Amino acid sequence: MKQFRNICLFTLMLTLILTGCSITSPTNKEFREQFEKDWEESTEQNLEDYWTVAHSDEAGKDHYWKVLDADEEEVCTITNEDQVKQVDDLLSDDGTWRDLTTEAPDTPAYTYIFCQQETQKAGQPPETRVYEDLVSFTISTETDTLTLKILEDLPTLLGADLNDLLTVTTTIPSETAEALRNPTQFAE
Repeated sequence: MKQFRNICLFTLMLTLILTGCSITSPTNKEFREQFEKDWEESTEQNLEDYWTVAHSDEAGKDHYWKVLDADEEEVCTITNEDQVKQVDDLLSDDGTWRDLTTEAPDTPAYTYIFCQQETQKAGQPPETRVYEDLVSFTISTETDTLTLKILEDLPTLLGADLNDLLTVTTTIPSETAEALRNPTQFAE
């Protein structure tokens, strides 16, 4: 087997030598200048194309917020870009959230459900992507607490329900809690 491999390698090297294959750089100055110009233009165009796609709506996953009341009836859907950003900002921890616990939350006032487009698969038309409910944030009626829950069905591991481990209650600033208790302000 070794001998066969050596013969193949020798034959390949001999073929390359006899055909005159070698890497050379063009010496024609006009050719080089044209090549460099073409290279620069194509690079600029590729960067422009990348920038356009990377910063378009098609590049990322779109999302919206669905709001449910205490009876789990839909109150509103927040799809306006500016209002979605307002809710995103309210529900982003800026370091003011504290006292994380896994205790049961108080009586819920409203639940904000984060709905995001699924990942586009190879060959999948963009318009066929569906929205998935990923996370819920439930604001309490009595206290300034917010319960975050991952909405994915997870298996039981060693007798422990993993969904319970992914549910956390935290204390939030009272201004944030008050804003979240009035979801219709985002649906205007």
